[in-house]
Amino acid sequence: MDGEFILEQTNKKIVQRRLPPDLPMGSDVYNCLNKFSKNVKKNTQILSLFEQFAGEEITAHCQADSIGAGVLKVKVRPGPYMFHLRNRTGEILKQLQEACPSANIREIRLLCLK
Repeated sequence: MDGEFILEQTNKKIVQRRLPPDLPMGSDVYNCLNKFSKNVKKNTQILSLFEQFAGEEITAHCQADSIGAGVLKVKVRPGPYMFHLRNRTGEILKQLQEACPSANIREIRLLCLK
C-alpha cells in the first residue's frame, strides 16, 4: 500500500511539472484580436454618443482625435465653437459616463483644429 501511495504522489508531481500543451497559433491570434475588437467597438460607441450629445451643429466643426487612458481628445475649430463646446464639456462628459461606464472616460480634452 505504501508503495502505491508513493508512486501516485510522484506521478502527480511529474504531471504538475509538465508544460501545458502547445495551443495552435490561431488561438493566440484570435484571443488578441478579440481583445482589441472589444476596445474598438467601445470606442466607436463613445464617438457616436459624443456626436449625439454635442449636437450636429458643433460636431460639424470638430472631430474626435483619439481615446486613450480615459481621455477623449477632440479637435475643435477655434472661436465660438471652441467656446460653446468648452462650456458644455462637463455636461457631455457626465452623459458619456452614464451611457457607457465601461469606457472609463474621465476627461474630454479640447484641442485647436487647424
